Amino acid sequence: MATHYSHTQVGWVMVGALAVALALCVPLLPLGDVPLPARIAIGGVAVILLLFTTLTVEVDEREVRLRYTVGLIHRRVPIAEVRRCRALRNSWIHGWGIRRLRNGWMWNVSGLDAVELEWHDGSIFRIGTDEPQALARAIQQVVPAAGDGAATDTPDPERRGGPRTAIIAGLLVLVGSVAFVTPFFLQTRPPKVTVTADAFTVDALFYGETWPLSEVTGLELLDEIPPASRTNGFAGGGVLSGRFQVRGLGAGKLFVDLGNAPYLLVRLRHGFVIVNFKDADKTRALYDELQRAYGALAVSS
Repeated sequence: MATHYSHTQVGWVMVGALAVALALCVPLLPLGDVPLPARIAIGGVAVILLLFTTLTVEVDEREVRLRYTVGLIHRRVPIAEVRRCRALRNSWIHGWGIRRLRNGWMWNVSGLDAVELEWHDGSIFRIGTDEPQALARAIQQVVPAAGDGAATDTPDPERRGGPRTAIIAGLLVLVGSVAFVTPFFLQTRPPKVTVTADAFTVDALFYGETWPLSEVTGLELLDEIPPASRTNGFAGGGVLSGRFQVRGLGAGKLFVDLGNAPYLLVRLRHGFVIVNFKDADKTRALYDELQRAYGALAVSS
């Protein structure tokens, strides 16, 4: 059967938003220990990109065919079921994607323009499109009684608030929660510490830094950390990361997992660094490695 209408609409706003989300998240992920919530968030973005970023609509003499992006989600609407169609504009509360309406369904990928198909039983199916007039005319060609395809000013009964407003608000809260939860869990990942012949580096989200060994004035293993107050850092889930004011030590940087002694204190000419790992042996090994590098530098000087 020859297709006399075919059009693919790209949800550019959605593509842009998801691309930005991926661009921000992917560089923050370590090569190894990726927190499960971060994997879920990035995997969810990838799935949405694959499934819901374009909507293709085709019309022939027998049916209207719709498919999202790769075609895994698709639908066929027999022309024989269509009583009439009209072009209209949706309310912003409908959002994008697949939505349940009061007396039918809507498939949309972007924008507010749509063509509404009405079945013989009075239920409806809306197709979001950036070519509402062209799509309405294409359907009218095969269903003459479907109407003239002209845009209508008839009020949309779905424009009222109610449950749909609450659902959309809930979805916005969910998206916002993911946006905040993911950085939280990325912050709780253990730091990566690298020691070279003349410096050591703590690689941690937002607060990582490199210090020359020539700035080190002493190394200690502490059984506990004195009371600390945050000045510019992260504190959550038993993890302290960033700049803190520590009683008896002053201002410095912490990269610690509380409750997992010992803690390696690196005293500097200006400030200090405290770092540890959940594995106490790993913390002690870092202490030994820094001792050797610091001692070798002192001898060579």
